[in-house]
Amino acid sequence: MLDIASDDPFAAPAVAAFFHAASPSVAPPSLSYRLIRASHGRYEAHAPGRAIFGPAELGAAWSFLEWRATEDVLPPSPEGVCLHAAGLRLGHTAVLLVGEAGAGKSTLAAALMERGHQAWGDDLVRFAPDSGTFSAFPRSLKLDNKSMSHLYLVPMVCAAATTGTLLAPECWYVSPAAIRRGWQASPGRPAAVVILDERERTGRVWVKRTSEGAAALLVSERLLGAGASQGRSRLTVRILDALGDTTAYRVGGGNPAALAWALEGELAS
Repeated sequence: MLDIASDDPFAAPAVAAFFHAASPSVAPPSLSYRLIRASHGRYEAHAPGRAIFGPAELGAAWSFLEWRATEDVLPPSPEGVCLHAAGLRLGHTAVLLVGEAGAGKSTLAAALMERGHQAWGDDLVRFAPDSGTFSAFPRSLKLDNKSMSHLYLVPMVCAAATTGTLLAPECWYVSPAAIRRGWQASPGRPAAVVILDERERTGRVWVKRTSEGAAALLVSERLLGAGASQGRSRLTVRILDALGDTTAYRVGGGNPAALAWALEGELAS
């Protein structure tokens, strides 16, 4: 269990945004994080076992704590491991979005959530090796100004200072629970894997069916990294088994809203 607090009332939005999407619990916290006002509106961020960050602007201090807290819950556990991907449920079809950092996973996930779809996450999803199922990881979406320019609902939510939204330097952190109350997709296995082509993020939107075999190798590298250890290799086998019946697509183009619409149409057909 994680806990964040601050004695400064001006830090209340940051405290409220911290893991806003996670289910509430009455269990005592095992890890505590603190935002402490320093001077001139700047803050120090205190995380267990790490050097003090700051003084810095509130958004920067919060983003430091958010990532440190994410790291603290990332190590493998009996319940599963966290993988670098986005995941959503489009109607009855669960989809895994895979791509390099900066390929547009978060923006496409936000665009699909705006269209009413539930999510496992925009950058991290939880995977249970024993059951081969994927499930939600309650972490804020990280969207830059360019991403926000392609969205409609999310900027409105942020402009209204909805609980769970916070502006850090050059970046918006938006809780999925701030976008829609029932944001969390139920656990399951994806029926499709969508690979975002980071080289083609401009121009006309396209969605193409691709080889499942070639996609499987690429997906394992994206999720776990090339040159995995023996333990990671066993995990790769479990992941590929879980993705054995999926359909694979490559997508590209510069308009995430249009890509969300095209992806819906392709999967519906």
